[in-house]
Amino acid sequence: MTGARAPLPSTTSTMGRRAFLGRTAAVGAAAWTVPSVISMDPVAAAVGSCSGVSVCEFTSGLEGWTIDNSWGSGVNGLWNHNTEASRDGGSLHYGRGTSGNFQTGNSRNSGRVLSPDFEIPGTGPNTVKFTVWREVEVQDPGYDRFRLRILGSPNRTLYEVSSIGDTSGFEAYTITIPSSYNGQTVQFQFDFDTRDGLYNDHEGIYVGRFEVTACPPAGAGAAVGFAPAGFSSFSLSTTGADDGDDDPVPAR
Repeated sequence: MTGARAPLPSTTSTMGRRAFLGRTAAVGAAAWTVPSVISMDPVAAAVGSCSGVSVCEFTSGLEGWTIDNSWGSGVNGLWNHNTEASRDGGSLHYGRGTSGNFQTGNSRNSGRVLSPDFEIPGTGPNTVKFTVWREVEVQDPGYDRFRLRILGSPNRTLYEVSSIGDTSGFEAYTITIPSSYNGQTVQFQFDFDTRDGLYNDHEGIYVGRFEVTACPPAGAGAAVGFAPAGFSSFSLSTTGADDGDDDPVPAR
């Protein structure tokens, strides 16, 4: 067991953010019938001139994403669809909710969620944006690994963190998709791997919103603002080429 932790962060003060974030999109979550391939739809941007956006908010379900809790080197993965209002009212969640953790005895556990197919526009730059609430271990580097990967030609990790601890609420991330994926039909994968059975008595991961956006080049107009007041917002570069579904677990 770990030592005393600070109380879990409250997200009550930002509960209006889903309406603020989601209602400028061309597709409303409540009325969306998931297509077999998600393409970019024109939007009237409130700020700037992004040419298209495809949004998954997970309010009413998985919205075409699939859960694979047998993925990876762990056992008994814990991805699920969570509807607790304090965690954005609809999220992809790794764990057992606000009153639970992602401990499975003393065993390593892992799993992934896979998106529907997305058509990446032939011109860019194109970005992927998502929000995350996180409570994981900080004891040793390389554990409780959380990633976003793009599955195309080739597969590639876009975002990766491990042993990073807690967020103070939902955080918003914006990542530029490498131009080599322009024109491809791809999937996206969120995966989580504890990498061992220690220090798994934490709440886990929530992904509250996911979108793929086609934006103009620099100087052609500002991108749509992604994170309203109450969010921390980050713009990131990709982490590199394909590193496979697993890599050596560091020693404790």
